Amino acid sequence: QKLKEKRTAHIISHTHWDREWYLNSKYTNEWLIEFFERLFDMLEKEKKYIFVLDGQLAMIEDYFEELEKRGLGILEYKEKITKYVKENRLFIGPYYLQPDWQLLSEESLIRNMLIGNKVASELGGSMKVGWMLDNFGQISQTTQIHKGFNIKGLYVWRGVEMATENVQSEFIWESPDGTKLPTIYMLNSYRNVMRLAEHKEIMKRRIYDEVEKLKDFATTKHILLMNGYDQEIIPDNVLPHIRNGKMDSDELEIIQSDPMNYIDAVLQANSKKITLKGSLYSGRFIAVFPGVMSARMYLKLQNDRTQKYLEKYAEPLSSLVWAIGGEYESNILEQAWKILLKNHPHDSICGVSIDDVHIDMEKRTREVQQLINTQIKHKATEITSLIDTSKSKEEFVTVLFNPSMYNRSEVVSIGKKSRWIPDIPPMGYKVIYENEIEESNDKIQINDNVIENSKVKVEILENGSFNMLHKESGKEYYKLGIFEDRADAGDEYNYSYPDIDKRITSSNSKAEIEHIKQSDEQVVVKIKLVLEIPGELTKDRKRRSEKLIKLPIVNQITINAHSGVVKCRTEIKNTAKDHIVRVLFPTGIKTETSFAGSPFDIVERPIHIDDYDESDIPENVRKVIVGAREAKPNTIFLQRELVDIHDKEAGLAILSKGLPEYQIIKEHNTIALTLFRSVGWIAKEINSRIGDAGPEIFTPGAQCLRQMVFEYAVYPHKGNTIEGNVVRESDIFNTELLPIKTTSHKGILDDRMSFFKFEDNTQAIKITGFKRSEDGKAIIIRGYNASDVKVESTLQAIFKINKATYVNLLEEEQEKIAVNEDNTIKILVKPKQIITIRIEVERDNKKLSKRYIADIIDYAKREDFDDYESVEYVTKEDIINEQERAEQLKTGLNNPMTRRTALEAQLSAILTQNRYFEQEIRKLGYQLNDARVQRRVYDYIK
Repeated sequence: QKLKEKRTAHIISHTHWDREWYLNSKYTNEWLIEFFERLFDMLEKEKKYIFVLDGQLAMIEDYFEELEKRGLGILEYKEKITKYVKENRLFIGPYYLQPDWQLLSEESLIRNMLIGNKVASELGGSMKVGWMLDNFGQISQTTQIHKGFNIKGLYVWRGVEMATENVQSEFIWESPDGTKLPTIYMLNSYRNVMRLAEHKEIMKRRIYDEVEKLKDFATTKHILLMNGYDQEIIPDNVLPHIRNGKMDSDELEIIQSDPMNYIDAVLQANSKKITLKGSLYSGRFIAVFPGVMSARMYLKLQNDRTQKYLEKYAEPLSSLVWAIGGEYESNILEQAWKILLKNHPHDSICGVSIDDVHIDMEKRTREVQQLINTQIKHKATEITSLIDTSKSKEEFVTVLFNPSMYNRSEVVSIGKKSRWIPDIPPMGYKVIYENEIEESNDKIQINDNVIENSKVKVEILENGSFNMLHKESGKEYYKLGIFEDRADAGDEYNYSYPDIDKRITSSNSKAEIEHIKQSDEQVVVKIKLVLEIPGELTKDRKRRSEKLIKLPIVNQITINAHSGVVKCRTEIKNTAKDHIVRVLFPTGIKTETSFAGSPFDIVERPIHIDDYDESDIPENVRKVIVGAREAKPNTIFLQRELVDIHDKEAGLAILSKGLPEYQIIKEHNTIALTLFRSVGWIAKEINSRIGDAGPEIFTPGAQCLRQMVFEYAVYPHKGNTIEGNVVRESDIFNTELLPIKTTSHKGILDDRMSFFKFEDNTQAIKITGFKRSEDGKAIIIRGYNASDVKVESTLQAIFKINKATYVNLLEEEQEKIAVNEDNTIKILVKPKQIITIRIEVERDNKKLSKRYIADIIDYAKREDFDDYESVEYVTKEDIINEQERAEQLKTGLNNPMTRRTALEAQLSAILTQNRYFEQEIRKLGYQLNDARVQRRVYDYIK
């Protein structure tokens, strides 16, 4: 079929670099030497060749590290990269790494781009497009974030859905605040013309075929062809074949292009494009893998805690120390961020890689925690050494640091006692004296298992769940906190139901209930449950096994004076395989939508979504759909720190720490909060997905056979999400006060002080970042307006403010802010707007010391579950099965069509044996790095 009008095919050559996935970075980084050698050769040989480095800078830093490992200097190669970047032949940035945008904190996303731009600026500069080739769904504020970094347009693939009769390869994407950016929809993937020159005999036919398939969707005469693939280490030399119009016709011009050139060409055509708003999370055309939000949940929890320690303690304390005259060790904090960001690529934080990758991630997390814990302790010591605590008659006192920008009054555990502490100053501290503890005027009433304060009345039921009365609204909620266990026949990417399931809940359980803390200010109830659940799926993965195993659950419910938030701390030893555990909260509220946190936003979603009509997809759309798809619309969604259901009169919110996944069950509009999924494969043929998602590799680590702690809370409220202060209560729940133990000593600072205060009567503004500016001359404060109305607020500093400005996310000045004599500034925040404020303060010149050592207090204790046995992590049968599968597929090694599958099976067999090997060493109580023990166990396994 001939093309009807002259078009231009833009070939963009690139590599999509998964730093770690089916191999860990130890191995993939070694490929970078060969890759860059080939790339430099190509750029030197072909003077007009253009290449895109996957939008990330870490692969360049990894390359430099590999050069240094081999004793090679990096200067020559750095100069080469800079030369090609400045010539607009090599495109780098704007990210440090390709992150998953859903599973990370707001500041992690910003730091990824800040550091990416910083590294790129040292190498010639970053490209000004967002390059989101393989993200598993897109967040609502994507365009506003990118516009804040001066990005001119975006490239996306997954998550986009349009009316099937009007699918377009270009659209306008609008964030909730109204920010718009032109967006290229790679509707048939980022590899539609991979390895063109490798098969030059069919090269022209492939190009014309792809253009023919895509032309109906283009809003202009420009067609995008993506010439690259995952871990592509041989740049495809298309230039000799298309140079001088060798493959052109009267209907088609073929050029090698770049991301900026293509965006510009599309914009110059000035065609009419549809507008898509908010988050893009449809798996109809290409899978978005909602199961990644609950795969390897332990990684999400570790990451959440580490992000918070950086954002809420290390950076604010360092900034305050700097403002009063001390040092801000930006090199240490940036090092911590860089290490943590290496855990954030989508295949990493999503938990969809081999076990070795995720073992490496836990090591990185420990490294970051050591760095920031030391930093927090040092900065806490410097500040507390200046505080006059001599009023105390005791040898030691507790200083409560409040990292929030607003005043807080709450029950705090100090030692073994829980105390009501009012008026803890914003972004400041308060010294707690034993002889001056104020009594709460809201004494908790207890009648057996009925606990009541001024805001809520809670009745603990014998199965461990609880009923709750919210006094202000008069709304009652029943049987909150039932645990549910179901089979999971899915993989790391997707939850899947088996052919036959056996659902088990704690509804009929007899819980062991104990009041472990009981005072006027706080009651803590420990609830012990044991569910008997199937140990795993049957061998054919169609149903759950008959053999049962005990799953121990300990849930601590905390009710504090003055608080309508009922806190839950659930500790579980996962003893079984192939299942999903959730906790259920029936709301009984009649409504059609839910509201959930997302980076820089609160997103409204419909509760009921009609099934897809497959017959509704036209043939021309079917031809461009490549890759796995979700069989039904997603009803499992992201929630960052909160999910809320309300009818505008009353509502029930579930607050959480690091638990990203929720679903609304139609019966009673029940909020189902996922605690974890337990699966054993990267990818497998499953019921809930059409097509495969990745390599079929055995991953016993994804079964999460470990002890895990989950923290969440129940918050009933009046009104909607904003009116009910859900955003503020969620922020308080996720921003713990930091208790610091120091000596009684003389000092020059008062025993209570606020350095910065943010006043917002609507409580709709959430502050996400408090740090020193990148140029080292000011304080940066960032936040966003979660509401749909304009908010006026006030920021006050104890320091003299010399200058205040609104800045973009690159911290470039946008608009000056008037500073009042009392060092306050008025701030206007538009609906759903992200704001970043730069404040130049007159630094004090206080002499800091570390004379009085401060300790960070941590009261966390783990439950003893040693009496509960788990199913075996890896069995000899697993080894045999994978070895047999590898042997069966071995004949495919010489066939290009089956070679990858055969290699994956061989890799799976090797990794399975490695996991069994490690298991046996641990059983003997030895260290994995003991070579003599390794040989003994290896001989034993053989």
